[in-house]
Amino acid sequence: MKKIFLTISMLIAASFMLTSCEAPAANNAAGNKPANAANTATAPAADKTAAEADLKKLINGVAESLAKNDADAMDKVYGDDYMLVTQDGVVQSKAERIAAMKSGDVKFSSFAYSDINVRFNPEVTGAIVIAKATFKATQKGKNIDGDYRVTQVWAKDKSGAWKQYTAQATKIGAAAEPSKTDGKKPDAAPPANK
Repeated sequence: MKKIFLTISMLIAASFMLTSCEAPAANNAAGNKPANAANTATAPAADKTAAEADLKKLINGVAESLAKNDADAMDKVYGDDYMLVTQDGVVQSKAERIAAMKSGDVKFSSFAYSDINVRFNPEVTGAIVIAKATFKATQKGKNIDGDYRVTQVWAKDKSGAWKQYTAQATKIGAAAEPSKTDGKKPDAAPPANK
């Protein structure tokens, strides 16, 4: 239940971040545009394409840094307010995540992203990334190898550099076995009425 609550809370917070720079209200008179009117336009498709290529390159660089347990490189990627919800529902700050990497509490031997899906806000200054992460790793000595679905929130900082501010990982479970009677996957049982 805590995992679901944290995941929902994180996605709601991400949606607020991505919509916080919306266009001004329609009650402005035709000739009375705000001073930042040029900043409220939607970015051209070419800008989104270039930003997506840049962000995917950065994300693949993150995978390389994690595979090497390079805490210093990750310190540069994570924003100051970075927060991670781990696969077991633990929330870590940037300092806690970096400390776990440096101490060896979290240790990767391989890490790769695939199925990277990027969605930008209209100004292309924020993005939500959903991807598949495949890694071999230990957390406090416990094997956590596997495939995970990850959700990340990225935003440009004051210098214009992309920073990761939030991430969440959920282990991808095995698909349900087909029913032996008809070859179809069994339907989920309806919730019990209480």
